[in-house]
Amino acid sequence: MRKIIYIFIISIGLGIKAQTNGFFTPTKGEIIFREITKITSPKLFDESLKVSKQKFKESLRKSFLNNPENKDREQQIDEMITAKVDIMEFIYVEDSTQIYQYEFGQINQQPFSENIILKIDEDRNNRKTINGYDCFKVTYQYQENKESSDEDYLAFAGDIIYQREMWVTEKIRSLYHPVVFDKSILEKYYPLSILETQNSIKGFERRFKLDTITAN
Repeated sequence: MRKIIYIFIISIGLGIKAQTNGFFTPTKGEIIFREITKITSPKLFDESLKVSKQKFKESLRKSFLNNPENKDREQQIDEMITAKVDIMEFIYVEDSTQIYQYEFGQINQQPFSENIILKIDEDRNNRKTINGYDCFKVTYQYQENKESSDEDYLAFAGDIIYQREMWVTEKIRSLYHPVVFDKSILEKYYPLSILETQNSIKGFERRFKLDTITAN
């Protein structure tokens, strides 16, 4: 009888320890990221942006001209394309700052992405503490899902690969994040620091730095 009671007490103790060291799902609080974009190599950035803009321009032109309704509208189409290409360049603005915020426990209207995850690398030996949370490094690559895109757009965007280097914690378990919308990633990790690059625009990076987190 004593042996049974002793085993029971140990089991309770192990259960309490598992809860203490395990994850939790926040129901209150908020998390705020600050995005900082940076041109790390002006030469590489200018060269790759020039190539990317030309590819984008060609794919748009083919797409517009393949539409019978656009017959005999080449000059107007070229003006529209030039405007769209110029807007594309504004995406890559050096030293711009943007705030991303999410309140835990709120009804989330943000749909999950349809990105195609190509590769995930974990480095659990590479660790750091962010705002009191033990984190390790995870790098993953993805492409946008372009099943609904036409062939001309795919000629431009089909080979773009995004890479995110992240510091993640397993202490927080939530499927909602102000920056990352990939469900398969959030089911495993909760990112607290993100560095994003892409293979089509070199010498440019987007860094999402944790500004505030109050999770309860």
